[in-house]
Amino acid sequence: MFLHEKTYDIDELARHNLHIHTRFSGCAKPEMKARDIVLTAEKAGLEMIAMTDHNYIDRQNAVAQQRYDILREIADMDTKVKVYVGAELSAYGIGKFADDIACDKSLDYRLYTTNHFHLKYWEHPENKTPRGYVEHMLAIIDGVIESGRVDCFAHPFMSGYIHAFDDFKDVTRAYTDNDLGDIMAKANSREIAWEINLPAVRKDPDFHRRYFNIGREVGVTFNMGTDAHLLCNVDPKQFAEELKKALY
Repeated sequence: MFLHEKTYDIDELARHNLHIHTRFSGCAKPEMKARDIVLTAEKAGLEMIAMTDHNYIDRQNAVAQQRYDILREIADMDTKVKVYVGAELSAYGIGKFADDIACDKSLDYRLYTTNHFHLKYWEHPENKTPRGYVEHMLAIIDGVIESGRVDCFAHPFMSGYIHAFDDFKDVTRAYTDNDLGDIMAKANSREIAWEINLPAVRKDPDFHRRYFNIGREVGVTFNMGTDAHLLCNVDPKQFAEELKKALY
């Protein structure tokens, strides 16, 4: 489902941060307590946030319980910030999910990653060329769309976790405009959004400019996410000018 109105204005998108990790994600700092995240978002004047902790295969469905723990932590807070408690879920192969459908349905927001290739259980393609990885990732994304389990794709198409090449950008350069346009249009028809992920844009700005422009042509909905692991990264507005320079 789309959580906000469609816009391609970075300043408008930066009023939301729909990719924030709490202390329940091992990669996040201990300061990332739910209450402090909400207070930081409120101080920054954000309208909407989503807490999206990882759900790896060795902790299957843990985020469903964590959601209740987070909700208890912020239950007595009086805030104007709209808070969603979801997860960064994993589709680690074609039709392979690190959680069950009941877990997904219990969450406010289902942010799916399809490209954490650095994890030992992630499925790699038999054809380990840049184009082979492209076709493999497109097939995983298509399977997630067909599953009906997803609200938004996290750092989509990103190849930074693929360590098979001297330059990971060989993979993103192997996507054709038709590849991107077709899969984005299919997701858009199912009310599935695409993330503008700050760290991913920084690592591969040329690709993300192409991704953003094709998305605008197709008419997709973009969600903003800083992938925050520190409180200082909760507010996307501080990065708006950097994103404009990269994407426009």
